[in-house]
Order: sequence, then structure tokens, then C-alpha cells
Amino acid sequence: MASLTGIRSSTPQMNRYPEGYGIKALFHSVRDIALILDKTVQAGYGYLKAGTVMAINLSTGGGHGNLVPYVPELYSDVVFGTDGAIGVAPMVANAITNHIYVSIDDSHKFVVGDYLYADNDDGYGPVSGGIISAIDRTTSTLFADITVASLTSTNLTVANKAYAYVYQGSSGVPEAEYILDKDIDTGVGATAAGALTSVVVSNCILYKNSLINLTEEAIVDFSGSAVDGRFFIMK
Repeated sequence: MASLTGIRSSTPQMNRYPEGYGIKALFHSVRDIALILDKTVQAGYGYLKAGTVMAINLSTGGGHGNLVPYVPELYSDVVFGTDGAIGVAPMVANAITNHIYVSIDDSHKFVVGDYLYADNDDGYGPVSGGIISAIDRTTSTLFADITVASLTSTNLTVANKAYAYVYQGSSGVPEAEYILDKDIDTGVGATAAGALTSVVVSNCILYKNSLINLTEEAIVDFSGSAVDGRFFIMK
């Protein structure tokens, strides 16, 4: 059998690699006693690991009700290229009135009818963009042009590391709702199809270090929950 990770050839072979830590455990308590729900996750966010904090797409149309990765409330926690930015689409050109420009792959995180918010790293946002009326992925090969209803800010620039995300909390301030309890793949780009998954709601003890984007603000959103050493207690 040919090896997929070693020498590429159709000859018998064995490839040895250093041992890793393996998959992190999520539950400290027994999973069977936790409150678990089945949910649909919006397409375009790629591979999401168990333990990822999730929010609800609160748009009145578009992907209404779908889950999306939680966007940290503080812009300082949204660092491009890290887990803190898995729920956002970085802008690749400066926004103008009613137009936001993101990569073509990232544009598939959104659908017409979604309500967008935007922010950047200078503390100006969050800024309401309004409902998406069109997503143009054909005029340019470099970016997608997302047309929204009510974007007036001129401060959403590439230099300020501006980004867009779907409406997932009051006045654009994201709110954490659930935690993924398994790895899923929502797809990337034009072939993204979303995912069906189960999520943790309450009544369990999780390993805090296995959680992704569990910011101080997210902990507050999980009403009655608390951190106790290396554990996150969901009540």
C-alpha cells in the first residue's frame, strides 16, 4: 500500500513519525448527562474543532438561525490567522459606502439576506452594514464585492485590519450560545455546504484548554457558568 504521508510510491513501506499528544478531551464530566442539541452550521467556515464556541446568525433572512463561529467581542482578540478570526472575513480592500470587499473564498461565509456588521482594530466599531443585497464574485478575480444596505463608515480599511461578520448579538456585539462537541467541516469557497452537528448547551464540566474562543466576554454570555482552574463549568 502506498503511504499518504511518507514516500509517495506503490511499494511496501513503513514510515515512523514522532508521537503527538493526540486529540484533546472535551468533557471532564460524563457526556451523557449534558444537555445536547442538534444544529445546522452555516457554510464557508472550513474545519471547526470540537470545543469551538458558537453563536447564532440572527439575520432575519439569509442564513437566519444557522450557527456560526463566535467572534470575540473585543477587536484585540480578533487576530487574523488565529482561532480568534475564524468567524470573520478580513477585508482585502477598503470599504466604501454600501460595499465591503473580502476574498472570494471568505465571501461564501455569507449569503444574500444575511445582516452584516464590521469592525477593525482601532476601536471604531462595531459598525452596522445592513442586509446583503448582492454578492459579486465574477467582476474581479481578486475579491468579492458584497453590497449591503446601510454602510456609511469610511474607517473600515485594510490598514486598520477591518473585518466583517454576520449579525450574532445585540447591536453587533457578538454573543456566545453553544459549544461544538465534535469536529465538523463546513467547507470553504464555492463548494462549501455547511454542516449538521451537535452542540453542548449546559449541565457539564469541560476542559477549559480544549475550548476555542472562550473569551471573558463569552463566559459571561454563558449565564451561570464559571471557570474553576482547568475546568469550565456549564450550568
